[in-house]
Amino acid sequence: MITDFFRRVILGKRDKFKFVGYKEGIIDFTSIDNECGIYIHVPFCKSICPYCPYNKEIYEKNKAKEYSKALLKELTIYKNSLVDKKITSIYIGGGSPALLSLELKEVIDFIKNNFNFTGDIGIEIYPSQVNKNLLQNLKEMEINMISLGVQTFNDDKLKFLGRCYSSEDVQEAITLIKSFNFKCLDIDIMTNIPGQTIDDIVYDLKTAYSYDIDQISIYPLIVFPMTSMDRIIREKGLSRFSELEEKRILQIIDEISIQHNYKRSSIWTYGKDMDNRYTSVTRESFIGIGAGASSLFSNYFYLNTFNVNEYINSLNKDSLPINIVNIMTEREKMIFWLFWRCYDGVIGENRFYELFNRDMKNEFRLLFTALKILKMIRSEGNKVILTDLGRFAYHYVEKQYSIHYLDKLWQSSMQQPWIKELNL
Repeated sequence: MITDFFRRVILGKRDKFKFVGYKEGIIDFTSIDNECGIYIHVPFCKSICPYCPYNKEIYEKNKAKEYSKALLKELTIYKNSLVDKKITSIYIGGGSPALLSLELKEVIDFIKNNFNFTGDIGIEIYPSQVNKNLLQNLKEMEINMISLGVQTFNDDKLKFLGRCYSSEDVQEAITLIKSFNFKCLDIDIMTNIPGQTIDDIVYDLKTAYSYDIDQISIYPLIVFPMTSMDRIIREKGLSRFSELEEKRILQIIDEISIQHNYKRSSIWTYGKDMDNRYTSVTRESFIGIGAGASSLFSNYFYLNTFNVNEYINSLNKDSLPINIVNIMTEREKMIFWLFWRCYDGVIGENRFYELFNRDMKNEFRLLFTALKILKMIRSEGNKVILTDLGRFAYHYVEKQYSIHYLDKLWQSSMQQPWIKELNL
């Protein structure tokens, strides 16, 4: 398996990544970095999309209210650990977090009133939920970044993906959001949907760019084995683009983006302004709040329980709802950091030295030598830049990571509220 080869040979890590069940005292919360972000997960949806691997369940009003109270309790437990830290961003994902827009106001106010927060607040929105009242509420909450989960402007493909709106609904939503002048509007577009053609992708891109949005996130449909989409594709014998065809699609995306004066800001995102980005996955340090949220700081990476009832029950007992913890070695920390810097497409040698007091290219000599020989990277001052070929390689590795690591991690977490040990 390519992921095992990459871990063992290229990165020099022989052992699998080990997660253990959380016990009080296993995490040193005083080691939270001086600057970190907060991610809030809202797992509720009006309907379940067949391709979605994220932690979610059907919305119930009463449970949602209990959940919002639990979010405040979790933040309260973290209060002493975060009071002296600088909170640099808040991102709210799901699920469909806008379903709890009124409840989230209290959560955001708690962070503003109790922590040193200065930065952007972003939220994901489902197109059919967009209306003037919602957007006005978001403005009053000082949310300034919106990620609209469009996926495609093709009505047939929207229906196949289980999305409960039309392309006309999407266009009305975009127009309305733009009239509120948020700092950043990101639109999610999906490629390699079964039956999709190159012309379909070109149409989606040009349509999205025609609205003069701030950012577009365009990524392939990753079919997680745990989702019903995997079964649907196999049972119906549906065809998708090959890896080489996906490479050509990436080139087409680049070409069209350049034509519209958008620059690539990461492997799968393009923007007009590199300093105005909607991104929730590339923080060096963050605290995750909510059922299924993950946290990263110091040498700790951990996940909360995915089970909403267990999450609420745990916080009713004033206990953190942490399920499993990966206590990273120094090398694992470096690997994790490099992985997400590759997603950005730029790896800073100076920043690596600041964090780990080591020379990056010497520490991972085999990796960087191989990437250079294969012309997947180029040097630019004290930065390593992924070339187009390097970007495609990461695009492929990211998909394999999702299918072979995240799928097992998330599926196990969904099946077991409290896990004793998990090796990936």
